[in-house]
Amino acid sequence: MQALILREPGCLSLQDIAVPEPGPGEVLLRVLAATTCGTDLKAYLRGHPQIPMPGVFGHEYAGVVHAVGDNAPFQVGDEVMGVHSAPCQNCEWCRTGQENLCEHIMSTKVLGAYAQYLLIPKHIARLNLFKKPTELSNTRACLLEPLACVAHGISMLKTQVTDRVLILGPGAIGLMFAAAFRAMGIHDVSLVGRNRSRLEVGEKVGARAVTWEDVKGHYNIVIECTGRVDIWERSLEFVRRGGQLMLFGGCPSGTSARFDTHRVHYDQVSIISPFHFGTQAVRKAKDWLEDLSLPFDLLISGDRELSDSLGVFEDLKRGVGIKYALRP
Repeated sequence: MQALILREPGCLSLQDIAVPEPGPGEVLLRVLAATTCGTDLKAYLRGHPQIPMPGVFGHEYAGVVHAVGDNAPFQVGDEVMGVHSAPCQNCEWCRTGQENLCEHIMSTKVLGAYAQYLLIPKHIARLNLFKKPTELSNTRACLLEPLACVAHGISMLKTQVTDRVLILGPGAIGLMFAAAFRAMGIHDVSLVGRNRSRLEVGEKVGARAVTWEDVKGHYNIVIECTGRVDIWERSLEFVRRGGQLMLFGGCPSGTSARFDTHRVHYDQVSIISPFHFGTQAVRKAKDWLEDLSLPFDLLISGDRELSDSLGVFEDLKRGVGIKYALRP
């Protein structure tokens, strides 16, 4: 089969590799769509600690079951959607309700969605692979993993419909947060950034699009989605007293951020930085995707062939588009 290999930052190649065979409980998918994400872009630009190089990559997928191992929970021909990880449900973090911090969740994840076939390990097939509703497109179904990250982040907040929300960064995750907050009945949602085309999509999902110069006042909830240290540091100035600051965007390894300790302490600002997701967040994201009235399809900027992957990532590097669906 053909698979996209990330050889080193900035270097992609299509290679012929063996089609894997499913073992007991495993499911082999024929990939029908795989969407790009910010983590993959980071890996392409500078490498990523969770994406080995050289190696296959891509982890947002939808497909049809091509083969199964003994006692697998699906049948050949099932159309499915899923995420690339699942908790062990046995370690200390899983037992105490922190599945996202499972000590095995990253080491047992599956990469390689940018390929013609993808092998889903037994524990992921059991917990986080689902039959795809017929009315749900393959590209929309691919959004399950990033939307699960958003659902996990929101689960850590205390929210009410009267909240004023500010989202820093109109990338895919920022737009997903905007759509999710609106789905929760929160109407005062602002989205800040400089990419005009992405801000326009933000307006379509129900957020008020503003530039950095237009941000005024303090907000109950501020969500940082850029992964830039300078924006992490600046984000505190937008939070009201007693408010909540979510530092969602991951910064490069080895970087440090500085905050005004007086503001954090005397204004009682809660700071959280969510990582990954657990099984409940995946199911919440699935519910959102299956509600076709929610405008998540607006995040897909187009379909591209796997052979055009270099062009896709160069477009994303320049801020052209939001997410692309690659078709093996």
